[in-house]
Order: sequence, then C-alpha cells, then structure tokens
Amino acid sequence: MDKSAPNQKPANLSSLQISNPSPLEVAGQIANRVAGQSIFRRYLNEKSANTIKRHARDLELFAEYLLDIGLELENGADFQTNPDAWRGVTWGIVEGFVQWQLGENYAISSVNARLSTVKVYAGMAVKAGVIPREEGLLIQTIKGYSRSGGLNVDEQREQTRIDEVTYAYKPENRRRSVVVTRRSTKKRKATLLDEATAVALKQPANESPQAYRDALLMCLLLDHGLRASEVALLKASDMDLAAGEMRFYRPKVKGTDHEWTTHKLTAQTHKIVSHYLERLYPPTLHPDGPLVLATTRLLKNGQGGQLQTEGLNRVRISERVAYLGKKSGLPEKLSAHDCRHTCATKMARLGYGIDELMAWFGWTSAQTAMRYVTAVDVKERYKG
Repeated sequence: MDKSAPNQKPANLSSLQISNPSPLEVAGQIANRVAGQSIFRRYLNEKSANTIKRHARDLELFAEYLLDIGLELENGADFQTNPDAWRGVTWGIVEGFVQWQLGENYAISSVNARLSTVKVYAGMAVKAGVIPREEGLLIQTIKGYSRSGGLNVDEQREQTRIDEVTYAYKPENRRRSVVVTRRSTKKRKATLLDEATAVALKQPANESPQAYRDALLMCLLLDHGLRASEVALLKASDMDLAAGEMRFYRPKVKGTDHEWTTHKLTAQTHKIVSHYLERLYPPTLHPDGPLVLATTRLLKNGQGGQLQTEGLNRVRISERVAYLGKKSGLPEKLSAHDCRHTCATKMARLGYGIDELMAWFGWTSAQTAMRYVTAVDVKERYKG
C-alpha cells in the first residue's frame, strides 16, 4: 500500500466482501434455489384438474412448435413441471409461437389462451433462475390480440369451417328431436389424406421393429381416429388380441360416457399389433408397459430401430407423424389431427350416423359429428 495515502482503502476490499457473503446472504440464495425448484409444484397444487389439463395441452403444443422449427429440447419437453425445460427460452421464441399458431390456422381465442399459459410458466421460470429477469420482463410484454385485432387477422386468413350450421338431432333418452343452430369459430385446417397414402402409411416400410411401431401408430390414428394424447396413454394390456378389441382412456372427455371406449380392431390394426406384441414387444414390459414405444435410430444399412422401454409422449408422437408424412411425400405437414380428420371423413362417407361417429371418436357435441355428415352428399353415402 502507498504510505503517502494512509487513508486509501485496500483495492480488493469489494472483492473480499463479495467472496465472503454474510450468513443471511448465503441462506437467501439457498432459499431462492429451493423455492425456485418447488414453485411449479406449488402452483399446480393450487389449480383444478381441468386447469392443469388445459395447461398441459398448451405447453405440449409449445414443445411441438419448438420441434417444428428445428430446436432440440436438450432439457426435455416437460414445460409444466420441470423448470430447466425453460432454459434458453426468449421473448423472440414466445413471439414466434404466436405467429406459428396463426400460420397453423388456430383460432385467435386459442392463440391468446396459449400465450397466457406460456407467460405464466415463463414467469415462474424467472423466479426459478432459469430465465434471466430481463428476458422474463420482455416475455411479459408480449400481448395477445384484441377483439378488433383478431377480426383483422381473420379477414386475412382463409375460413376453414362453415360459419353457421343448423341441424336436427335426437338426443339419447329423448322422445323428440331438437333443432340446433350454432356458429363455428375454430380455424384449424386439416389435411385430408387420399386412400392410397393412408394405406401406405399403415404398412411397415421394412422389417425393423421401428417400421412396425410406425405402422401401428398410423393404424391407431387413421383407422381408429385416436388423439395423440390417447395413443400416448395406451398400454399393451389395452389390446385384447383374442377378442380383437382395444379398450382405451380419453382424458379430454373425462367424466362423460366416452371417458372409456372400446373399439373393434380393424383387420389391418389387428394384423400389425399382433405381430408387434407377439414378436417384437419386450417381454419384460408385459402387461402394463406403454404400447407405442420409442426406438433406437434406424441406420441406412437396416441395423437399429430396436424398441426401447419408454413410450412416446404426445409431443414425440406428433413429431413422428410429421416425419412419416414428409417421408411419404406430402407437401404439407401431417399431424395426428389430420389423421383423425381423414378417419372421420371416411366413416361419414361410409354412411355412419351422428351417434355412431360420436361414440367412435369420443365427441360430446353432435355439432362436431354433423360437420362430417353434412360434408357428404347423402345420396352418395353407403354402408361398408
């Protein structure tokens, strides 16, 4: 130290203060980390089952968006319970999610609701320390669309559903039919597959376990019209090969008559799932292992593609369906919703009525089934 400046403070005093925090500061930092890891769990404990389920669907779509734009989810796709999944998310990514939904023709109300969900969880991720505070503030500035703004956006987008539908429908246990007029606002546009493409997607591309897994997945989507979330929940024990039936759970309509549904397996589904379960499925996973399993990568020489022990979740199913659609030469991205739409359209053309469609697809609204029936000329419909 310079003796000519006796009152000068040591140059490294501030660094000493930083390197020697007080016990309260240490405890505070530890408390922040612990609280950050538990903040998601505490939030979920306070919410109703329906809210948690809705948020799960919103965040699964957010993960699907990230995969669609080519981002690897190194910290996983569980944005609802794992704070680390949010690491790297920026306001630009969230803004891109809004624009991506518009490009996918989702309704403005749905876009706003999903944005709100993402902002809530991103805010908790800031408290958990995985998103910088400044970035979190920018994310919170992203606004949804006002009513007038939404109308302006819709005017520039193709209306993919009829504005209004009127029909007569006889509810179960009712003596008389009721006439219903409803307005349709959903904007999601589905791709209708032609028969040749659908048939090809339900055939194994080769003899690998992965190819049979993919064929089974497409049978469940194209022949049975299951939602991706329903496929993800299927277990090996849900398949009764002797009876030729499948019993499965529909989380989207929990509490209704369609919560648990039994389908008679189509001939193609029965053939594929029999080979899959009897010759390829790991014996150690019987009977309650996931039905649609992840696989190792299939190499160009035909090696690999082996079944693993974990099942595909909804996001990975959506990603796989998109890949299979692209591989088959489809010009537009294929989704599980497109497959469900294709299945419903085919059944309507075969002459299945509203009650039959509602039971098969788990719809609680006759309007949904009516959209497919009215799209087909009654004179051209026939029973298969």
